[in-house]
Amino acid sequence: MKIVHLGCGMKKHEGAIGVDKEHASYADVIHDLDKFPYPFCDSEFDLVICDNILEHLDDIIKVMEEIHRIAKNNARVAITVPHFSSDDSFTDITHKHFFSRRSFDFFTPDKSPFPFYSSKKFKISKAKITFGRLGRFSGMQFLANRWPSFYERHLAFICRAHSICFELEVTK
Repeated sequence: MKIVHLGCGMKKHEGAIGVDKEHASYADVIHDLDKFPYPFCDSEFDLVICDNILEHLDDIIKVMEEIHRIAKNNARVAITVPHFSSDDSFTDITHKHFFSRRSFDFFTPDKSPFPFYSSKKFKISKAKITFGRLGRFSGMQFLANRWPSFYERHLAFICRAHSICFELEVTK
């Protein structure tokens, strides 16, 4: 299995090719992820990892299209981003984007409210809102994942989530 970890920083996934623009990172490939194309061949990877990097990048649509290009058909894409209600979303001044559970619906053929944004498509296999200890023990994490629209519309700023973990599948 060939794995790439985009924006690996100092936490590169074991066995992955790490990519980061910072020379002080654990990256195997130094590359600015806001510059296209990425230095990889088409359909090269079985797994693409984006762990707390997408919120820092300029153009999410172009990044997702580039991930689609470098990933094999049916490859997995593991994405973790801060939830829009998280204090971490707004504390880090380098964050440019905020995410909800529906953010990647734009790349799914059956859910996209705006299918013309991109022709590249993914299947969402999993989307899980995660919480800190209080949110887990109080049952809020269960409620948020059972009824995500209700949680995000009515409760997100009462009991703040931490992040959202997505698993996508590339469809070519």
